[in-house]
Amino acid sequence: MTRQTKIVIAALVVITVMFAGSAAQRPGGGSLEAPGALVEWFGAKFAKTPDADPADLSAPCRSGDTFVVRDGSCVLRVAARQGRRTVRLRADSDVGVQAPAPGQDTLVRSDAKAGDTVSVTVGDAATDIDLICAGERTCVLTIAKRG
Repeated sequence: MTRQTKIVIAALVVITVMFAGSAAQRPGGGSLEAPGALVEWFGAKFAKTPDADPADLSAPCRSGDTFVVRDGSCVLRVAARQGRRTVRLRADSDVGVQAPAPGQDTLVRSDAKAGDTVSVTVGDAATDIDLICAGERTCVLTIAKRG
């Protein structure tokens, strides 16, 4: 066996042991609903959630690929679909975006400056994203692609 092969086998053994340890320390005992810390870390580090299909996005303030929010807020609804997806919106002015964290009861808010792209990850269920334009003004957000 070559030195390189031994290193690869050792690395695989270490990863397997770390995975087993992570799975054994999973919150909620043996529940498969919540992945272990190592699995979450690998997912966050290497997995890319696909962009949400623009056809799954609906809002009373939508016009084509833009959302025009006047004097307050508008609710962007993301249709239910299997798997996590990311909604990316590019803001033309300062704007707030608020949505529930996927699979949790916690609301997450992000404030964006003009020119920023805001990314909101949604889960399987239909999700409402609040687009918030403070004051008596108009804010425009555009569907952005990964890039």
